[in-house]
Amino acid sequence: MKRDVSYSDSFVFTSETLLEPLSIEKITPKPPPPKTYHVDKCVLFVLKGSLHIFFISAFETLFYFLYVSNSEDSGILNTVNTYYDPLIRSCDTWSNKTRELFLYILEHDIDKNSVDTKGILALQGRESNNRGLLNLSVGYSGICIAVFSLMTGVVYLKKIPVNWLHLLSEHVSFVVLLGLYEYFFFRTIIYKYQTISTDELNQYIVDGAFQCLAV
Repeated sequence: MKRDVSYSDSFVFTSETLLEPLSIEKITPKPPPPKTYHVDKCVLFVLKGSLHIFFISAFETLFYFLYVSNSEDSGILNTVNTYYDPLIRSCDTWSNKTRELFLYILEHDIDKNSVDTKGILALQGRESNNRGLLNLSVGYSGICIAVFSLMTGVVYLKKIPVNWLHLLSEHVSFVVLLGLYEYFFFRTIIYKYQTISTDELNQYIVDGAFQCLAV
């Protein structure tokens, strides 16, 4: 005599068939996703941060020392040339008495050799100082890339999953956008910022001369 189907026999009852094997795949639990430990998260944070700061520091170094510094020097020279160029251009039209008067003042009140020596020393000191700043800036970039290289080694040793193409493209695109913004901000805002005008300088110099002579 055949007994009724029991659910304990690993069979299920349906309208289409009385006996149907249970699928083992349907009841087998899936393994949980691998956990990301806090150390791995810290490594990834330092990896991304050092790469980001490296790109920023490299851009700032090139942008300032190759572009901004030269623009600042040109701006100072243009201000000085406001007085210097008209003087040099009018030199050919001076009378002999005017030349003798200026030559007398220069020879008796100004030591040309001393001025030249101080100027050369000042130039050498300024270049040495700025070269030190450039080396310091490059050193900052070197530290960042060293930290990045160290974290890269840790990533490979610990086999931490990193999408390198996405990581590099993301940071490069961000720095490119930042560079474009800084360039246009410098050209449209900082470069057009009005410093002390020539008329203000004239007032300052003339008032000082009159005050000195009135004493």
